[in-house]
Amino acid sequence: MNDRKQLMYLAAGFIFLAGLFVMARMARRDSGGGMPAAALERVGGGAPVKLDSCPASKCLTVIVAPWCGICRSSTGLISAFAGYLKGRGVETRVVVGQSGAAEVEAYAKEFGPDTLMDPGGRVPAPGGVPNFVVSDNTGKVLRRMPGVPDLYQPPFKEEVLREFAGMLGL
Repeated sequence: MNDRKQLMYLAAGFIFLAGLFVMARMARRDSGGGMPAAALERVGGGAPVKLDSCPASKCLTVIVAPWCGICRSSTGLISAFAGYLKGRGVETRVVVGQSGAAEVEAYAKEFGPDTLMDPGGRVPAPGGVPNFVVSDNTGKVLRRMPGVPDLYQPPFKEEVLREFAGMLGL
């Protein structure tokens, strides 16, 4: 029985590592193309934000939806990750979309006043949500990663945020 348990743990570890490998390869692919020219409203008001340009050398755009359980479970991680990246000169934009205007606005408020709203679904999320898109200052998409590699729970240690940034090439 002990050998069987060891084999099961080894198999589970292999499957976990294989999943991380696949996620890392997906994140490293140059998806070409660019961010859509959509100008989105902020939940807190102010001038619309165009996604096809970035005020920093790199931008991370995170696309989420109110109905997405993984998005909801990752809200804290996404917020902590945005703060981590800001300290490293990477602009992060959270886009809440793929639902009705009231649901989008309510969920967007959870991320703060600079969160962008896309109730019309103009921002594509190939592979589903959450979707992490790294672009340069001209809007060229450098990497795209659908999903999260793990459902991290708070507190979010710096090593977890650094590892996540590494998967995205940030």
